[in-house]
Amino acid sequence: MSTKGQCLCGAVKVHPPYSSPTHPLTHTHPLSPQVTVTSHSLSSYPTLCCHCTSCKRRSGGLASYAFLIPAAHVTISDGGSGAHKTTTDTDTASGHPMVRTMCALCGSPVAVVEHSAPQTRCLQYGLFAGEVELPKPKLEMFAGRMEGWEVRVGEDVRERD
Repeated sequence: MSTKGQCLCGAVKVHPPYSSPTHPLTHTHPLSPQVTVTSHSLSSYPTLCCHCTSCKRRSGGLASYAFLIPAAHVTISDGGSGAHKTTTDTDTASGHPMVRTMCALCGSPVAVVEHSAPQTRCLQYGLFAGEVELPKPKLEMFAGRMEGWEVRVGEDVRERD
C-alpha cells in the first residue's frame, strides 16, 4: 500500500514508501517535480513541529509540521520543468542558513534541509493532507515563540537544535 501526497496545485507529487525497493512507485506529470520517499512506512519516520518565525511565514500558519526523512530515501525531480524551486533562508532562529524548497507553480512548501542535519529532508505534513492520518509531532522546536493560547504538542520540546 502506498501513500500519495501533493502540493496545492498537484504539480508536485509525493510518493512515500513502497513495499519493494526494486519497484519504486513513480508518477510523472509533464510539468511537475516528483518527490519519492522510499524504504519505510511514512509513519515510521520522526516528526517535528517548528514555531520559529521563518517556519511560520513559510507555512502561512502558526508552525511548520514535517516528517524527517533521510536524504537517501527521498528523490525530488522536476523533469527539467523548473517547477521545483530551492531558496536559502539566512534569517533563521538557529542562526544557520537552511535550504527550503517549494512548488513554483502554487507556492506550496515541499522540503527543508537544515544546516545541522544536511542528510535529512523535512517533508511538509501538508503534502499528505487528506491521504494519511498525520501524527502528533514528537519534536517541537522554538516553543517559546508559540502564541499564548497554543498548546504544546511535542514530546521533546526545545528552543534550539
